[in-house]
Amino acid sequence: MKIHFKFRCFVLIAAALMASGCADREALTLQSASPIPQELTNEKELSDTYEAKGNNEASDLYTPLNYENQISAWISYIELADMLSDDEEEFRQSVLNMFEQLSETGCNTVYVHVRAFSDSLFESEYYALSKYLPTKNGEPCYDPLEIMTDCAHELSLSFHAWINPLRCESEEYIEASSDTLIYKWYKNSDSYDEYISLIDGHFWLNPCKSEVRELICDGVREIAQNYEIDGVVIDDYFYPTTLESFDESSYAESGGNLSLEEWRLENCSLLVSEMYSALKAENESLLFGVSPSGNIDNNYSVSYADVRIWCSEDGYLDYIAPQIYFGYENQVCPFLQTLEEWRELVTNENVKLVCALAVYKLEQENEYIENTGIIAEQISDAFESGCDGISLYSVAWLISDEQRLAQEREAVKLELSERIY
Repeated sequence: MKIHFKFRCFVLIAAALMASGCADREALTLQSASPIPQELTNEKELSDTYEAKGNNEASDLYTPLNYENQISAWISYIELADMLSDDEEEFRQSVLNMFEQLSETGCNTVYVHVRAFSDSLFESEYYALSKYLPTKNGEPCYDPLEIMTDCAHELSLSFHAWINPLRCESEEYIEASSDTLIYKWYKNSDSYDEYISLIDGHFWLNPCKSEVRELICDGVREIAQNYEIDGVVIDDYFYPTTLESFDESSYAESGGNLSLEEWRLENCSLLVSEMYSALKAENESLLFGVSPSGNIDNNYSVSYADVRIWCSEDGYLDYIAPQIYFGYENQVCPFLQTLEEWRELVTNENVKLVCALAVYKLEQENEYIENTGIIAEQISDAFESGCDGISLYSVAWLISDEQRLAQEREAVKLELSERIY
């Protein structure tokens, strides 16, 4: 195992994150982030789209802030739920404090959850409001997404909107969302067979349905049109089950020319390519990324994510951030071996490889607990192997003032300070 101790000389970063949020907000359980080509839009089609929308003038387009080498942190709905106070200024200050700590640690990019359950952290034409969003008389108290993009850019942080496109809320929440397409599909299951299905307590949208993919793409366009984001990222929540019953009637209607597995892979590839094209049609300079499972085999056998295609052909991704959430001693996917497998898999020079690392395991897995500096060492190995960047899941452990985690953060800070990005 390639772990060694490094003496650090930097002063510990202040880790004071203002606690906020409604007192009666329900307790949350931490969830791990995470997350066949159609004829794809070419440059002329993109140009024509801009002209049709009246966006062909460069001055009309936001110029995204992105970095050659991403150093990113994931900020999930769980962390946001604790920060979303009824008071706008309190929320803004909490966001600034968090972003300042990330910037001081060496991050230049944030992935922020704006759609965790096919909901919306802002007023949307297509999705119901998130239950975590503070409201008064049914209206948002303020616009968290606008505040967060402003705060990020104030500190020169790139802001990527993190979306879970297929996972929906519970039945109770969907029942209360009667003005959405999702509710219509849920309520009229005979007319909309398999558009939305209950799996393990949550409803899930089905990517085989063109109307589902259109809704998701409309949501992507809406964010790009209304906010100065720098990119969109989705994680590993694709198909929620391998059960044939999930979409057996839709598969039968497809004609069965492909095996079920091939058909599901094609559906996810259509979703990814259409999201990519929708974002690029709004602003070609915005980045689109996917963060799939770090176990390459599981992408195919469990979630039906055709990562080999996405990383070898144009029209799917600008970057891929596989969740290589494994230690050096992992028996199934040892870190160095898995890192090399991903390095070999990304063959398209237009797709960057961002290595996602499991900071949360510093409190959950023996190898991470017992080896000081393991995340810093993995960062070093990722860059030495040729990765274009790293992402750290998640922010809760990066800003903690617990002594051992603060020491680990100092190791990360020192490792990043030695690199030009």
